[in-house]
Amino acid sequence: MIRLLLVEDSVTQREILRRLIDASGDLVVVAEARNGREAVAGVARYRPDVVLMDIHMPDMDGVSATREIMQKTPVPIVITSASLKRQEIDLGMEALRAGAVSVIEKPQGAVLLHLGKIAPQLRNELIGASKAKVVARPLRREPGIRSHAGASARGGIEIIGICASTGGPPVLMQILSGLPNPFPLPVLIVQHISPGFLQGFAKWLSNLSGQRVEQVRHRQSLEPGFWLSEGHRHLCVDSNGRFNLVASRPGEIHCPSGNALFQSLAEHYGARAMGVLLTGMGDDGAEGLLALRESGGRTIVQDEESSLIFGMPKAAAQRGAAQLQLPPVAIVDAIAGTVKPPQP
Repeated sequence: MIRLLLVEDSVTQREILRRLIDASGDLVVVAEARNGREAVAGVARYRPDVVLMDIHMPDMDGVSATREIMQKTPVPIVITSASLKRQEIDLGMEALRAGAVSVIEKPQGAVLLHLGKIAPQLRNELIGASKAKVVARPLRREPGIRSHAGASARGGIEIIGICASTGGPPVLMQILSGLPNPFPLPVLIVQHISPGFLQGFAKWLSNLSGQRVEQVRHRQSLEPGFWLSEGHRHLCVDSNGRFNLVASRPGEIHCPSGNALFQSLAEHYGARAMGVLLTGMGDDGAEGLLALRESGGRTIVQDEESSLIFGMPKAAAQRGAAQLQLPPVAIVDAIAGTVKPPQP
């Protein structure tokens, strides 16, 4: 059983979350806390495998508690937010920066009628987080290559796709921060995150990296920059040089999906595309990356040592989809190698 510390100031919400967790069969609540200070003490005392913590609490909020826990007694933390207002989303992104594994929408009172539907989603999130390799400080930002500002496209690669899941946001921030600015190629990004957080995630990446990060519109023409899906649709391209947002199909676990992205690049760009698969649980992106490699594209996965969870990169490597396994700083160099600096 995975031992969980539940941190929530609302008695009603604690009851809802406890019922959802108990329904999973794989998790057990070993202790509860009503605020961030109790959470810090609870982690030190009970040494749980994972923490589920609200972002807004009295005395000490979820961001401050995450920061202190990750400095003193690191443990995988999943942050919940009941609101998708901009302030709440910004706090969620700050929690990721402080070392939280993921941020999700908190189930509200009405889900008492739909426990069977919500419980598996929460279960998968917590089980995945419990397997994360956490350290006593947030992921450090490696030196970038800002000297190439204003770079232009080099022959060969015309488009890049990146897929990430658990542990992905800080790695994506590190990669974007190190790349030439402005970046002269379109980079399509799939990050497994609650759809309501996508817009805030785009702004967070843009503000911290200094890069242009936006959500795309269906049939919008491909442009240089960094692009996320506008919502719960696959981020793909078509044969006419446009973004193609595709609805999910029954039974699909992830939408947007790395498999859909990479398969799209394989079909329409082949050797002119690069695919990068980062940290995450499961195997999303592995089959698509294999299709891209078989079509002549360049393929990279994040290495095991730097991955919070090596599941997705490992699945791709086992299939023979990865030409290279690299840490984030080397991935920056590989992506930057597709462009050239401006002539003096």
